[in-house]
Amino acid sequence: CGYEGDYRAYLAVVPGAFLSKVYDQYGMRLLELNVRAFLGVKGRKSVNSGLRATLRDEPKHFLAYNNGIVATVDSVDLVKAGDGSVSIQRLKGLQIVNGGQTTASIHRAARIDRLDVSSVMVPAKIIVVVSEELSKMVVAISRSANSQNAVQPADFSANDPFHVAVEALASNAWLPS
Repeated sequence: CGYEGDYRAYLAVVPGAFLSKVYDQYGMRLLELNVRAFLGVKGRKSVNSGLRATLRDEPKHFLAYNNGIVATVDSVDLVKAGDGSVSIQRLKGLQIVNGGQTTASIHRAARIDRLDVSSVMVPAKIIVVVSEELSKMVVAISRSANSQNAVQPADFSANDPFHVAVEALASNAWLPS
């Protein structure tokens, strides 16, 4: 558990099958506080087509590849197992404020594409807002989570050995004045 002031924060790993089931049960009501609706899977460059490819081809790597969800809850009940581990037993007032694309993509993969999502695990940050500032907190979470700089395709090659060698050469090669 994180900060204990006007909120408590928990980091968890949520089964994709759970997210699919809860989305099946509550639909868009689960995403009422989310800033975006599902953006679809058309086009090769779509973020959701990338999610779909991972769900189809590498479901066990979903946890490693995906940023996960951020959710607010009114309360969380935890249970401690005999081995000392802690699990979530119940969430009340669950709202996914960031990660609607992830949630809807998993649901679509299970429901429409008939993919097995039983090995899909999703990183989750769960925030219990204990003050009366839920709407202000949700706006701040959404703004922060959705305002990072976009990654361009060229950015992925920055650590390629060739580019690292060229940078080292450029930094260490002296030219006569």
